[in-house]
Amino acid sequence: MSIAEVPIRFRPMVTEDLIHAHELSRAVGWPHRLQDWQWIHHVSQGIVAEDAHGILGTALCCLQGDYVSLGLVIVDVRRQGQGLGRKLVDQVLNHTSPRTPLLVATPQGAPLYSSQGFITYEHIHQHQTASAPALPHHELPVGHTLHEITSQHFPQLIELASSATGMNRGLVLAALLKISQYVIGIERDRQQVGFALLRPFGRGLAIGPVVAESAEQAKVLIVALLSRVAGQFVRLDVTHSSGLSNWLTDIGIPQTDKVAQMVKGSPPIPLGNALQMALANQALC
Repeated sequence: MSIAEVPIRFRPMVTEDLIHAHELSRAVGWPHRLQDWQWIHHVSQGIVAEDAHGILGTALCCLQGDYVSLGLVIVDVRRQGQGLGRKLVDQVLNHTSPRTPLLVATPQGAPLYSSQGFITYEHIHQHQTASAPALPHHELPVGHTLHEITSQHFPQLIELASSATGMNRGLVLAALLKISQYVIGIERDRQQVGFALLRPFGRGLAIGPVVAESAEQAKVLIVALLSRVAGQFVRLDVTHSSGLSNWLTDIGIPQTDKVAQMVKGSPPIPLGNALQMALANQALC
């Protein structure tokens, strides 16, 4: 019996699978640490494909109100090109229906998702640097104040994140706030109008989500966080519509990848003035 003929079964991901899932992501060159897998599994549901020899593939999904984000769809490099990725995605879609699924697709994965009915509605620019720049203070718009976020602000941040994405971000943001090193907010008239998080991820640190009403607000937040971690590895995943990609390159954080944000159905619609300008991470959209 050839490898391709060995029976494959699909089952829910359990904590004991995470070490093997992490090995899969390392084999395809993704930067996730085991701790990143543990964290995202905490806020998501996962499916694994396995045969008698072990785990062959993974897919995770995070329920966010009427939407569900798909991520960490990985197939063992020895079993790619055999339709296993499609079967994993189908398993997730069947499990989470009737929620509207969305995801961030690599150039290699986009054709598969297109064939399953996903369409591109945004592009994401991945920027990173091994040594975050030390930048001068970025001037705040008139009437705004920059401040450290404390737990008393969390309900406002969750509400703002949900309206900025058009999805229920309660579970995701509450979990992100617990692991963040720094959280910065912008107030106007004593109301939160923007915020940004900095937390450990992958090869170092990640800034995101960044929620703001304008690119100028977003720049203030990003510079404030960069000032805390000058010289360290930092990554951001910014939307094309934010207009932040060229600015990040100009300040010394170059683009390293560009990926598609896709949806099967209608994309979520922000409900207020603020928008999510940098993702929490690609798996959570």
